[in-house]
Amino acid sequence: MNETYYSRDQVLEIFGVQESFLDELEREELIICSILECAEDKVYPVDQIERIRIISTLVHELEVNLPGVEVILQMRENMILMRRQFDQILQALVKEIKLRLP
Repeated sequence: MNETYYSRDQVLEIFGVQESFLDELEREELIICSILECAEDKVYPVDQIERIRIISTLVHELEVNLPGVEVILQMRENMILMRRQFDQILQALVKEIKLRLP
């Protein structure tokens, strides 16, 4: 699978944040960078770019502190997981109903 990565400089430019902001997010383990042999600097996969976007919005626009961001991200992940589980249950119900209908 060929995953897309963004360089640290690209991330700084896209979000208009300081390098210290990314360093803090990494220290707090809110984001995880990757190190590729072919890259000179840290890189970020697409899923981490989405997390950075969410974190940046929470911190800079909504003034949420990093502990609050961590709670919100965990709640978001739980909601996504619950939605997937709900979708699976719903698909199973639809399949069962189709089997029972003449």
